[in-house]
Amino acid sequence: MKGFVLVAARRLREEEAGFTLLELLNVVLILGILILTAGPTYLSTRDKAYKGTASANVKHLIAAARLYATDNYPNAQNDPNAAVSKTDSGYAGMTTTGLAQYDASASKEGYVNNSGTEASGVSVRATLDASHYCLYSIQGRWYAYQLNPNGVITVTTNGATLCT
Repeated sequence: MKGFVLVAARRLREEEAGFTLLELLNVVLILGILILTAGPTYLSTRDKAYKGTASANVKHLIAAARLYATDNYPNAQNDPNAAVSKTDSGYAGMTTTGLAQYDASASKEGYVNNSGTEASGVSVRATLDASHYCLYSIQGRWYAYQLNPNGVITVTTNGATLCT
């Protein structure tokens, strides 16, 4: 220990600048170990957050869709297209733009399947009529969706099973 202190004192006296190669290699080694241990934990935590966010977005969409269906029947006070049609009912004609009247944030984070505004890569078409719909949200690699009002929220990484 005494020798180390003498070497350090000598270096300070002679005002040597910079680091030795051994000191730099130690720093790189320590940083590498930290990255190797923290990286997978970070990725796992981020993946869980994506999954939870997708599910939460669908819950917002469901609430907005229920309000939409309540207002969207012939001659209802708030019927969004009463001037055009007296035959619409329930979820028929529902779009994310229509849901924005009830929850603007939900419409930005989700989709109404088969409404003409699909997410990129989504090709499955679910029934969209008075009593059926498929609402979905995509976050990272996670897809969350609810098929029909009495369905459960399903979270998957397989986009091909979306709304089926």
